[in-house]
Amino acid sequence: DEHVNVWLSHHRTGARNDASFWMSGVGDIPAIPVIVALTMLVAAVRKHWRVAAFILAAIAVEAATYRAATLAIHRERPRVPRLDHLPVDASYYSGHTAASVAVYCGVALLITSAVRNGAARCAVWFVAIAIPLLVALSRMYRGMHHPTDVIAGAIWGIGSILVAIMAARAAATADERRPA
Repeated sequence: DEHVNVWLSHHRTGARNDASFWMSGVGDIPAIPVIVALTMLVAAVRKHWRVAAFILAAIAVEAATYRAATLAIHRERPRVPRLDHLPVDASYYSGHTAASVAVYCGVALLITSAVRNGAARCAVWFVAIAIPLLVALSRMYRGMHHPTDVIAGAIWGIGSILVAIMAARAAATADERRPA
């Protein structure tokens, strides 16, 4: 687990440091809240309330479970020079990666459910998967997370989406059963 971080830290350059800073930021504040807010705004304008609730639920589940996990699980960050200043014992799991999966893949689900063009759908999913992968790599490169932390973050992000999907489906079923 540690060998990846050591290798990455030995291959740091100014340009890679800058790129990792920006890619790490794509999975953090303000990027994540802005994407969520824009998605909710578009959904609200179109009066697609379940869509707005879906993306909000996905990030809310991720954020709540991240807070609980970091309070309960204390894991030291990699033993390499870190490029960010965050608590030393909050390595597990990568919240940046989890948030990136929850939001970017959640938005991709929403977009591809409305788009029928196969090439466009592939392009959307390519971007939606590439962003969390680059965020995960950036977090390891910056010395903030072990590989298992970013893998756990990706799984947590997927789980957050699944919870949001189940909530949206339950709401749709409840709406269908409600008398007119």
